[in-house]
Amino acid sequence: MTIWDWCAWGLLLLWLRRSAPAWFGLLRPQHLRSIPPLDAPQPPRISIIVPARDEILAIEAALRSMLALDYPDLEVVAINDRSTDGTGEVMDRLAAENPRLTVVHVRELPAGWLGKNHAMHLGAQAARGDFLLFTDGDILYEGSVLRRAMQLVEDRRLDHLVLLPQVLTETFGEKLIVNFFSVMLLIASEAAFARFSRMRGAYLGVGAFNLVRRTTYEKFEGHVPLRMEVADDMCLGKLMKHAGGRQDVYLANELLRVKWQHGGLWGIVRGLEKNMFAAMHFSVPRALIGCAALSLIMIVVPTLAFFPWSPMGLRIIALSNLLLFAVSAYLHGFPVLAGILYPAGGVVFIVIVLRSMWVTLRNRGIRWRDTFYPLEELRAGKV
Repeated sequence: MTIWDWCAWGLLLLWLRRSAPAWFGLLRPQHLRSIPPLDAPQPPRISIIVPARDEILAIEAALRSMLALDYPDLEVVAINDRSTDGTGEVMDRLAAENPRLTVVHVRELPAGWLGKNHAMHLGAQAARGDFLLFTDGDILYEGSVLRRAMQLVEDRRLDHLVLLPQVLTETFGEKLIVNFFSVMLLIASEAAFARFSRMRGAYLGVGAFNLVRRTTYEKFEGHVPLRMEVADDMCLGKLMKHAGGRQDVYLANELLRVKWQHGGLWGIVRGLEKNMFAAMHFSVPRALIGCAALSLIMIVVPTLAFFPWSPMGLRIIALSNLLLFAVSAYLHGFPVLAGILYPAGGVVFIVIVLRSMWVTLRNRGIRWRDTFYPLEELRAGKV
C-alpha cells in the first residue's frame, strides 16, 4: 500500500469513531410516541417557562397549545422580555382568560446578562413546579406530549429530558441544511450517548424542550452560570449532566413542532449568525480548523471518491456519509435526495460558520433581538 492508502485508512478509522454516536442514534431512534401517557392521580407539578421578545406572530398559538395540554398539575410562566410589538399585551390577554398562565414583564436588562437567559432565570424564580420546562415562544405542543414525557421521566428516573421537535420546512434548501445540521449536532454532542451517565462528554439541550428536575437544576444555581452563554440550551444540558443528573434524548416528531427560521434557506443562514461562531467558543483558529476538517470530510473526500485511483478508505468514508445523511433525511420525513446531496449541505454549513465569524468580529459582538452584546463579555461568559 502507498502512503495515500495508509492515510485514507487512518482517516476512515478516525471518522468512524467520530460519527459512531450519530449512527447509534439514527439506527436506534427513540420516539416519544412509543411511550404511553402518564396516568397518575397526583403527578409532579410542571412549570413551563416561556421567554419571548417580539414574538407577536407566534406567541399566541404557542401559549394556547401549552395551556391546552392535558397534564393536570401545570402552570405556564411567560416572560415578556422588553417586547415592543404587542407580545406582552397578548400574554396579558391570555392570562386573563386562563388562570394557569402567569406573566412576568421585563422592563430593563441588567448588566452581564443575555436577554433570553435573564428571562429564563426570572421565570425559574417565579415558577412553583417540581420540574421546569424551558421552551421557546414559537413551539406548538400536542395535547399528550407532557404526560408521555413525564411517564418517561418516572420510568427512567430522569433529571433532564430533551425532546427534538419536528422542524417545519417549506423549501428543498431548508430541508437540505436542517438535515445536515441535525447530523452534525448528533456528531458534535454525541447526544445518542447522553443516556449513559459515565459519558460526561455526551449531552444535549435544545431550546424547544429542556425539561429539568428542579433540585438538580438548583445545584448549579440554574441559569446564573449561563448569564452570557449564547448556546444556553446546549450548556444547560452540559451543566445538568455534570451535576450528576440522568439525561436522555427522544424524538418528539409530530408531538412537538416548530418553524425553525423564516425566510427559507437565507433565513436559516441569517438566523444562525449569532450561534455558529459562539459554538466555536469565539475562537478564530477553532473555527478555521473546524471548517477545514469539515471541507475535507464532506466535500473533498466525496469528490475524490469518484476518481478510479481514489484509495478505498476514501470511498468507504463517502459511502458511509451518504448512507448516514440519507437515513437521517428519511427519519425526518425529508426527501432522501436532501441526504444524498450532503456535500452541498456542507458547503452551506461552512458558509454559515465563516459568515458568523466575520459578522461577529466585524461588529466586535453580536446583536440579538435588538440588544448588542460585546465580544469580550461573550468570551468571558462561555461555560
